[in-house]
Amino acid sequence: MLRSTKFFVLSSSLASIAILAGTLCLTQPQSAAASSVGGSAGLTGIDVTSMDKSTTPAGDFFQYANGTWLKNTAIPNAYDKWGVLNIIHDKNLELVKGILEKASNDKTAAAGSNQKKIGDFFFIGMDEEKANKADVAPITDELKRIDDIKNLDELRVEVARLHEQGVNALFGFSSGQDFKDSTQVIGQAGQAGLGLPDRDYYTNDDEHSKKLREQYVEHVGKMLSLLGLEQTDASSKAKKIMAIETALAQDSMKNTDMRDPDKVYHKMTLTQVDELMPNFSMSKYLKALDTDCKDINVGQPDFFKALNKQLSNVSLADWKTYLKWHLIDKASPYLSSRFVDQDFAFIKILTGKKENLPRWKRVVAASDRAMGEAVGQAYVDVTFTPDAKAKALSLVKQIKSVLRDDLSQLDWMSKETRSNAIAKLDALGMKIGYPDKWRDYGSLEIDRQSYWKNVANAEKFDLHRQLDKIGKPVDKDEWLMTPQTVNAYYWAEQNEIVFPAGILQPPIFDPKADDATNLGAMGMIIGHELTHGFDDQGSKFDGNGNLKNWWSAEDEKRFKERVALIEKQYEAYTVNGDIHLKGKLVAGEAAADLGGLTIAYKTLEKILGDKPREKDKNGFTPEQRFFISFAQAWATNVRPEKERLMAATDPHPTPRLRVNGTLANMDAFEQTFPTTGAQAVMMLPTTDRCRLW
Repeated sequence: MLRSTKFFVLSSSLASIAILAGTLCLTQPQSAAASSVGGSAGLTGIDVTSMDKSTTPAGDFFQYANGTWLKNTAIPNAYDKWGVLNIIHDKNLELVKGILEKASNDKTAAAGSNQKKIGDFFFIGMDEEKANKADVAPITDELKRIDDIKNLDELRVEVARLHEQGVNALFGFSSGQDFKDSTQVIGQAGQAGLGLPDRDYYTNDDEHSKKLREQYVEHVGKMLSLLGLEQTDASSKAKKIMAIETALAQDSMKNTDMRDPDKVYHKMTLTQVDELMPNFSMSKYLKALDTDCKDINVGQPDFFKALNKQLSNVSLADWKTYLKWHLIDKASPYLSSRFVDQDFAFIKILTGKKENLPRWKRVVAASDRAMGEAVGQAYVDVTFTPDAKAKALSLVKQIKSVLRDDLSQLDWMSKETRSNAIAKLDALGMKIGYPDKWRDYGSLEIDRQSYWKNVANAEKFDLHRQLDKIGKPVDKDEWLMTPQTVNAYYWAEQNEIVFPAGILQPPIFDPKADDATNLGAMGMIIGHELTHGFDDQGSKFDGNGNLKNWWSAEDEKRFKERVALIEKQYEAYTVNGDIHLKGKLVAGEAAADLGGLTIAYKTLEKILGDKPREKDKNGFTPEQRFFISFAQAWATNVRPEKERLMAATDPHPTPRLRVNGTLANMDAFEQTFPTTGAQAVMMLPTTDRCRLW
């Protein structure tokens, strides 16, 4: 889905097609034995036992707020990073597990009901013995179809079949709003087809990248050998797969460029797309999907031109090997243990994880992906009260009001641009907790026969749900996340912010906590999503969600100069000692972090007004609790391998850098924790600070 959506927490990739995405970059679940942050200071929500007060606040505030917790909290073997948001996510997994177990044991669930479907999905997913007995059998028919391909026409048909099963082959296709007519849904085609996380993994010349490519080829060979190929033959085929993917990667757009909506909007007629890649024929591909589509946004035309050449340059035998690999790559987590184990073996190399998640957590996650709103409907019944929804909405409105006041007096915006910005904010939609209209899963077929078949059916259901939108008005009721997701997002094409119930719980949001700590944690998240509408991506869309320049030339120049300060700042940061972040990749999320925290702080100051700044029992003022709460919400330990992966592909800074990097720009933080000279090494020189809000 080619969307200019801004996600706050989880991962930075939603789909195989290019996404103009920004995520909060959530960590993963926490075990019950792991320690947590928050709660020991009563209603203030901050945890003084987590702090390292031997550290100077302006020297390393992330360490100051979290140092003891970081020291005492090991990353569980099944995770590549471990932080406070994991606590919430793990709690949600336990709750959803209970919902799914109850559904799987419900003998009264009606055939075809959501209760029956989520129960059956979970039941067969948990049957490891059956999966091991079936081994490769669930994909045998599809492998034979690939073997039987005789020409490019049949290759095209098979690619369509594989796309229906969620297989990342050649390119990606879905639907999305027309960037320049936000009332309509059109087709979306984008680059895909790689097995490594990003194009740079194929093109970088450093020794680590070269070694990783060797390990990838070895992994692909081992996967192919599980199908019965001799190791020598499997290794030879793996090298051919690597050659195909390398050629695709070389003509793929860089992830830094894909953040620019103008660079990924190329609306074409179906005839024009056919002319762009005559060796494939998009019109015949769509016919194989039983889909009509007059207009398509081709996100990366150069990629499709190169793919067209590859289709004739690469032998049919090698294409069949490539398709087999991507089918195995997709299906392996849902097959027998030998496929699951080899799949995880390469994940370990990429992320540093020591062991795989327990099966129940993997099946819960798969259930959420397959029927997330069916699960979510049961989830909100037991977790999210009307009172919590009302209080969350009230907080959002407060922060939105402060942002409106701020926009009305920004000294770097002209009157006309300011008026347009306020109009966009006034038009902003807000969704809290869960959808008003639940998704209909009536046509989704789920049974207790095959885990992979259920996953593939769910992928097909969702793809056709997306394709069925083409040519129709936009559904304003749609949610891009399930209610149980620990995340939030801004959707530029709909100009709306969305906060699922999953994130609206302690320690991020606690209706019983004081304003300072709620605003430092959840308030920053709300402000983050609000200001995404005015970052380097969101600012290109107007209040109706259309890609349209509503800035004066001079204001746009001033805006870009400020964003450039953030790019320069984060480009200078390193992880693992020598790996620099990509300033252009993280600029949008870093700007939203800064904007979000700034607006949340101004909201606190407005609430406090002229009231005395009373200290809590630990001696902290409301402003100090605000900043500590912000930093403790991001308390996270990250494995070195994961840091490397994040630096290459994630539009968010790593947790330490997003905390310290945000605060390094804030005069208010410096005034709250006054530090001078060499002790203030975290702070940027005053002239280098970004002041957007």
